[in-house]
Amino acid sequence: MINKEFKEELCINCGSCAVNCPMGLIQMTDFPKMAEGSEMMCNQCGHCEAICPEGAIGSANSEKSEYTPINPQEMGLHMKFRRSIRKYGDKHVEKEKLEEIFDIVRYAPSAGNGQPVQWIVFNDPDKVNEIAEASMESMREISKTDSPLNDMIPLASFVEAWENGMGTILREAPCLVVAHAPKDNMLSVGDGMIALTHLDLALPSFGLGGCWVGLFNIICNEDSELRDILGISPENNMIYPFMVGYPKYQYHRIPERNQPDITWK
Repeated sequence: MINKEFKEELCINCGSCAVNCPMGLIQMTDFPKMAEGSEMMCNQCGHCEAICPEGAIGSANSEKSEYTPINPQEMGLHMKFRRSIRKYGDKHVEKEKLEEIFDIVRYAPSAGNGQPVQWIVFNDPDKVNEIAEASMESMREISKTDSPLNDMIPLASFVEAWENGMGTILREAPCLVVAHAPKDNMLSVGDGMIALTHLDLALPSFGLGGCWVGLFNIICNEDSELRDILGISPENNMIYPFMVGYPKYQYHRIPERNQPDITWK
């Protein structure tokens, strides 16, 4: 819980904080204040702090930030150029750079500002490879059963490709990020996907790239031992794994995509 401080000496009584509080908890009298007994209903969204022109509301470290929105052309180019990276260079991903990225990702929106997403980061290529080997062994065992998964995915073929030297599941990525969250939070899966999307879009500005690891995610959901290897608590759901690293190749063009399927009303 982040404690908010109301600074009466700075307040100009503009009322912006009260009008924009999503929960309607701030009352305007001679000075804005939380309605009595309402503190526990505050979801710490920060709207009051962010909108106050004088900095009269906020934590001790609250500072005013000047922001110029990215123009549509730049944002469009950034998002359209984003690629799923499956070939990585040998360069190690610096922990300091990852910490800077996650400092951005923590501002991803979440239901009720619950911020339930937790992260496990394997930033050791050898450890990532061990996880890949464990997942392939799991796929080998599943491929021998009558699991309906075999009707949807050619698991035996993936195992054979791995045995022939093709790192097909984690693509020899130097870093693996796993998002997880408490099972008792019904909205945490959506929150996690939003946070992962923020991660995905932030990476290129740091010279990095990533890829959502769908097959690995499926196998982890089939094999509890894999989740144990990852270190995910039994009380938590694995939301999605995500590879991170420096791209080995540079992309130069934006490929075509289907036109959006929109029903206007």
